[in-house]
Amino acid sequence: MIEELQDALLTRLGRLKDMLERAAAGPLLVRFAVFLLTLVAALVAFPAEVILSPLALLMAAVLAALPALFPRTRLVGLAILLCAFGWLLNTYTYGQKITIPRLIALATVLYLTHSLSALAAALPYDAIVSPGIIVAWLLRATAIVSASAIVSVMLLAVVKAVIGPVFLLASLVGVLAAATLAWLITRKAP
Repeated sequence: MIEELQDALLTRLGRLKDMLERAAAGPLLVRFAVFLLTLVAALVAFPAEVILSPLALLMAAVLAALPALFPRTRLVGLAILLCAFGWLLNTYTYGQKITIPRLIALATVLYLTHSLSALAAALPYDAIVSPGIIVAWLLRATAIVSASAIVSVMLLAVVKAVIGPVFLLASLVGVLAAATLAWLITRKAP
């Protein structure tokens, strides 16, 4: 039994050594970007009183490493969910005021984390990737985030103007506008 475990461990370590020797710069750069974006999301989401302690920074780094190391797993979703939990903790428990720039920053880094994790999951670790592919991926993701931010701010302005009995109607119009925007973005060009 112990010999089988040792053999399995040695096999895994040999595979890891092979992987590190053959790893290419493109996939490693994408995974590093996933790490940085997740770390920024944690720093934006969690309360400053909590996240700036040394232990919390270490935990945020471990949290950020999960989607970077395992982009094909549910750990990406778990990291994003924990950042969303940090946002809720920050607003409800610590009474942090919700501001539009901070909310858009968090949404942006979480979307880019998710998007680049999908790219990292599709890239083999030894793939030779043209920088143009990564730039095109980031430009498309940035365009989506920018369009979403613009529409969200405009809808918030509309909601502020009609707070009262028309609030439900404004919310439904906002959901319809977001669905229409998603459809326009994802439809195929003729």
